[in-house]
Amino acid sequence: MKSLNHSIRQLFFKNNCILCSEKADDNLHYMCYNCYKSLKNIGKLKRFNDIYYLWNYDNKLKKIIEEYKFKNKLYMGELLFDLIGVELDKLIKKEKIDGIIPIPVSHKRLMERGFNQVEELLKFGGYSYIKSSRIKETKHMYELLNLEARRKNIKSAFKIERLKGLKKILIIDDIITTGSTMKEFITEIKNNNNTIQIVVFTLALSKTAKKINLKMR
Repeated sequence: MKSLNHSIRQLFFKNNCILCSEKADDNLHYMCYNCYKSLKNIGKLKRFNDIYYLWNYDNKLKKIIEEYKFKNKLYMGELLFDLIGVELDKLIKKEKIDGIIPIPVSHKRLMERGFNQVEELLKFGGYSYIKSSRIKETKHMYELLNLEARRKNIKSAFKIERLKGLKKILIIDDIITTGSTMKEFITEIKNNNNTIQIVVFTLALSKTAKKINLKMR
C-alpha cells in the first residue's frame, strides 16, 4: 500500500525536496539525497543540561516538522525515523531505558492531524511505548510568545497513571522551545511516580531553550 501511495504521488504531484526544491530521491519521498545526508551528518546525539537532542531548531527543521505535522505527510515519519533511529538506539542503551513515553496530543489535535507525530516515529521504528492522555485543549504554543502564558496554557493538561515496574523512562517530543510542555508532563508523571528516573529527548532544541539555560530537573 505504501509503494502504491508513493507511485500515485509521483504521478500526480511534483516530487521535489521540501528543503531545496531539487528532485527528491525516489527512496526518500520528500527529500533529495544531499539534504538528507546533511541532516544525517549533523543529527548526532547532543546534550544540553539534562536534555538530549539531535538538531538545533532552525528554518530547515521548522520546515520539516511543519510539513510532517500540519500538511498530512505521514510518510515523512519514516524518513525522520531513518534520520534519528541509530542515535535513539544509542540513547536508550546508554541510559538503560525501560519505558518510552511520547508527549500526547489532545483529542482535537488528533482529529485535525489524524496522528500523533511522535507516536508515528516510534511505530516506524518498531518501538513499543506507553500511552498517556492530554486532557485539556490548549492553544498552539507558537501562538503564545510569553513564557508565563505558555505555562498557564499547559497547566494540568496531562494525565498518566502509575508506571508500575519501571525504573527509568524516556520522554520524547519533536521540539522543545521554552520547555513548558515537557516540564508540565514531567510534573504529572512525578505526582504518581516519585521515584522514577526521567530522561528527556527531542528531535530539535530551540535557541530560546539555550538562552534561558533550560533544565528539566
